[in-house]
Amino acid sequence: MQSSGEHRSWEDRVVDALRAPATWLFVLGLVLGAAAVHWGVERPPAEGALMVTVHNDSDVLIQAIHFDFGHDLSESSIREGQLRPGEHRRVALNHVPAAGFNMEIRYADGEVQEFCANRGVEGWEQEVRVYR
Repeated sequence: MQSSGEHRSWEDRVVDALRAPATWLFVLGLVLGAAAVHWGVERPPAEGALMVTVHNDSDVLIQAIHFDFGHDLSESSIREGQLRPGEHRRVALNHVPAAGFNMEIRYADGEVQEFCANRGVEGWEQEVRVYR
């Protein structure tokens, strides 16, 4: 046993830290957090958010997606970044179902698509499949 005046080596401190349950709980939390990010575990959306999943079914990179929508006295605009071919992204809109929303899709090759999506579509979980 060491007296209080002796200094422990850094190797002893590392071994003691690795033996501590708190260290292993911390490492477990890091691993679970990284797994949640990797597998796309998401928090549930805020109450009343219209969740729209955009699928890039084209063979070209989408450079940007622009949503424009409004109801009553409010108007909103959201921009999303790149979406590779075959990928999808879930976006929360402060919007009501069935009202529709405008989308502008800008592809990496310069082509632009503009359209009104999901007018008349009910439900708080919706999809938009984008292709050319």
